[in-house]
Amino acid sequence: MIMTIPSSFFLGMIRNSYSILGVALALIAVIGAVDWWLPLGLTITSLYVVPVLIASRIPYPRITFWVAATASCVTILDLFHSPLYALTWVSAVNRAFALMVIWVTALLCLRRQRDEAELLRINEDIEQQVHERTSALAAVNQELEVLRAEAVSELVAIVKSSDDAIIGMTLTGMIQSWNGGAERVYGYSAEEVLGRPISVLCPPNRLDEVPMMLDRIARGEHVRNVEMVQRRKKGDRIDVSLTISPVKDSDGCVMGASAIARDVTVKKRIEAALRESEARFRMMADTAPVMVWMAGPDTHITFINRRWLEFTGRTMQEEIGDNWFTGIHVDDLDRCRKSYLDAFRSEQPFSLEYRLRRHDGEYRWIMDAGVPLFDEDGRFGGYIGTCMDLTERKDMEDQLRRMLKEKESLLREVHHRVKNNLQVISSLLNLQSASIKDPVVNQLFRECQVRITSIALLHETLHRSHDLSHIKMGEYIRTLTGHLFRSYGVDPTLITLDLTVDDVEFDIDTGLTCGLIIDELVSNCLKHAFVDHGSGTVRIALLDHVDGTFTLRVSDDGIGIPKDGVLNNPDSLGLELVSLLAEKLDGHTELTSGFGTEWRIRFQQLHYSERV
Repeated sequence: MIMTIPSSFFLGMIRNSYSILGVALALIAVIGAVDWWLPLGLTITSLYVVPVLIASRIPYPRITFWVAATASCVTILDLFHSPLYALTWVSAVNRAFALMVIWVTALLCLRRQRDEAELLRINEDIEQQVHERTSALAAVNQELEVLRAEAVSELVAIVKSSDDAIIGMTLTGMIQSWNGGAERVYGYSAEEVLGRPISVLCPPNRLDEVPMMLDRIARGEHVRNVEMVQRRKKGDRIDVSLTISPVKDSDGCVMGASAIARDVTVKKRIEAALRESEARFRMMADTAPVMVWMAGPDTHITFINRRWLEFTGRTMQEEIGDNWFTGIHVDDLDRCRKSYLDAFRSEQPFSLEYRLRRHDGEYRWIMDAGVPLFDEDGRFGGYIGTCMDLTERKDMEDQLRRMLKEKESLLREVHHRVKNNLQVISSLLNLQSASIKDPVVNQLFRECQVRITSIALLHETLHRSHDLSHIKMGEYIRTLTGHLFRSYGVDPTLITLDLTVDDVEFDIDTGLTCGLIIDELVSNCLKHAFVDHGSGTVRIALLDHVDGTFTLRVSDDGIGIPKDGVLNNPDSLGLELVSLLAEKLDGHTELTSGFGTEWRIRFQQLHYSERV
């Protein structure tokens, strides 16, 4: 510990500096006068030390120096009060010794003054540091006091605004504090319960619980999250979650208790409702005719219904978790596991088929469909799914596929035979026409051959097609017109074909009807439009409209139709056949003739019930 000299002491000395200096100088004058008139030798000269010592009390080293110098001068002057020849070596030594004493004393005083000045500076530094530390400590204490006040205010606000009941009581159970949450939970105001025992909140049949808890608190123990039944002011009972903590004084002794009670009545009702709902779900799942499973967000199975256990012949513990994978066929396991885990990552519904081992060891085809579960906050909670035995259905599907394949083979054979029979008929007509001399009859035979060939081409196209119920019109029309051009011996360098057909597929009836119309109209073009081996173009267009209708256009840039042409002949089989076929399609026919001829038929596809 550093002892400090009060600064008031030094300040007082500074104020009296002039007085001290005057005393020192006066004393020097007195000693000098006495030494002048009464030479006493060393005795009197030693007294010059006194004014030096007195001057050293002034906190200015220069004053001490000048006082010592003044005393030295007076001492030297006192040598000359008698003639020089009267000086003796004793008096000289005496004066020299006196001067030495004066300056030794002065030097010692100067050193002491320097030490005192240093001590004063140190003292001032210490006082400054103490002042700064005291100010800082006062500021910290003030800040801590503010923080403590804020913490107390915040704690008081928390206690007042808390929805939970916060109750302070003595070790005997007397209520000492009661917040607003307690008023809401129990219905008592603070004025009604302060000073009353805590047992007022307990039902009569549970009063023995209070002393047991207070004994634990008195021993310094905590009572945490104990659910118990308590009573409100109106007498109705509520479920609360109770936490009681001991309140200790500064010496660590228990002086009371603080209780926090949370009303969990609604929570308990919800839990009871959830248990009841889960029980109903399990009962429904166990009585369901399908296998039911549930899994958590970690992909582990948490529930499997009775139907599943009966199917596999295993217990619940043997199936939950990831154990259910052991029953899947080894050829389906990797695919099934990947699809299952991918569904959990995407949190999307999934459906997969795999073979699952039944209790008798037979593997059965299963359709497994799962849907994700989400809580009210949108958090993913896992999956619930159902499984159905598809073995019988798959057997029926395999049987139907075999039957369909057999039917397709039969239909292909039928189309092939029909085509061959039509070709035989066409050949017979060709042989018969060779013996007919009448050109008109021969022409009729030739037209019949062309029509029969058109029908045969349809069956040939169907025979080559993968779909036996529909025909691609682009391929069919291209084959049909090529046959017509060859049948009529058309020179492709003179008469060209411009074909525009949308990607259209017709059923057999519509395709055959449309093909016969094209056959008649193209035949008329080739027979009548280009006389004397003229050149030109035959244009065919089949357009698909967004309203479900179609437009067939057959045109040429030939001579057109004269007024006395074939179309004005009521006995024309071609015109009659085109009209009948267009009516069959519910079509609207338009004919434009001038520089060339254009047929335009707008129709719809025939609608029949699907045939199996």
